[in-house]
Amino acid sequence: MSGFVEEARSIDDCLSFVAEGLGFPWNVRRRTASVADALFSRSSIDIRAPEPYPPFTRSLRDGYALDHSNTVGASASAPVFLRLAGEVLMGSAPSFKLAQDEAASIPTGGMLPENADSVVMAENTITAGDWIEIRSSVQSGENIIRAAEEIAEGDILLRKGEIIDKSAPGLLAAFGISSVSVMDIRIGIISTGDEILPIGTSPLPMGFIRDSNTLIIQSVLSKYGLPSTSYGIVPDIWESLDLCAEKAIHDCDVVLLSGGSSVGARDHTARLIDSLSIPGLLARGINMTPGKPTIIGGSIGDRKLFIGLPGHPLSCMVAVLFVVLPLIGAMCGAGCGTAGKYCMLPLAEDVSGRSGSDEFIPVRVDAKGAHPLAAKSGYVSAMRRADGFIRLRPDTETLRKRETAEVWLW
Repeated sequence: MSGFVEEARSIDDCLSFVAEGLGFPWNVRRRTASVADALFSRSSIDIRAPEPYPPFTRSLRDGYALDHSNTVGASASAPVFLRLAGEVLMGSAPSFKLAQDEAASIPTGGMLPENADSVVMAENTITAGDWIEIRSSVQSGENIIRAAEEIAEGDILLRKGEIIDKSAPGLLAAFGISSVSVMDIRIGIISTGDEILPIGTSPLPMGFIRDSNTLIIQSVLSKYGLPSTSYGIVPDIWESLDLCAEKAIHDCDVVLLSGGSSVGARDHTARLIDSLSIPGLLARGINMTPGKPTIIGGSIGDRKLFIGLPGHPLSCMVAVLFVVLPLIGAMCGAGCGTAGKYCMLPLAEDVSGRSGSDEFIPVRVDAKGAHPLAAKSGYVSAMRRADGFIRLRPDTETLRKRETAEVWLW
């Protein structure tokens, strides 16, 4: 147990300690996929813009392209008259450039001709043969988007480790990117416990519970672009666990074992993790509630990450969100940041915790603010009504109504 932690560290210290102890980041497996097939996967590289966007200066309105200086002082009572130089057609570059005191008809999305720096909207003009009556002044850059204004060549479109979500395909398509390199991280899940039965068990014998943790883990991982494989349910017998874990470790980069990490349980998780090559077991317990009995370790040489998760459903979910996902992010070079979206929100009611550890409380968010939800670690329905978690830091025990709270939306 070369890296074994006797005293539970804070969650942030533990994540940093494990990431350093395992030599993160690792060069993870990758594959090439079409943008459509890569949806909700994670990019394995920084994807950069091969060209600027927009590639040319475009109009944002139907109207007339012109030099803004020609419109100074223009109004309905004192219009400016400009000669019509031509018409800009969609899908082609203008074959002319504007001379002094000229304007060109242009549709929304059309390419501005040379010497034009703005567009006056059609409703602020009147046409009369080859002349345009301008009844409103414009500023330089008004009603246009300049070439490379939004994205310059070489700008990062998607960062390494970022999820290729529903907003990404259109962005990539705009740059002609039809295939991407994505991470092929293989994650195995083992559920343990003599009292755990498959979800299809009916009727449920007294003293047993169905395996909800596997689907909890898989659903959270899937939401964050990480597919996984279940290796089934294993009783609390060393030989059975060792055999199942050996296969999962062989097949996968990350192995998650739910259950068997509670104090006093017949767990072999720590023994299993410490049987891995250096460093083996790194952390047995984290100073967080719920989720304290989380166990972490792995092998640098074999590039394996092994995490023992608590058996209680809510504890398991907290550990996945605030331990597993950050560590996988650090492993693949995307950083050790917490999953979800961070915000500070006013409390709709008082919230009480226990000082001395990070505490995560399910929260529902509406127009009135953040509503803490009563939940125990063994609850299975707590997150069905929740939008995320309130995080109480170790030095915070109580927050009053209307005080701001640290909220993580997942």
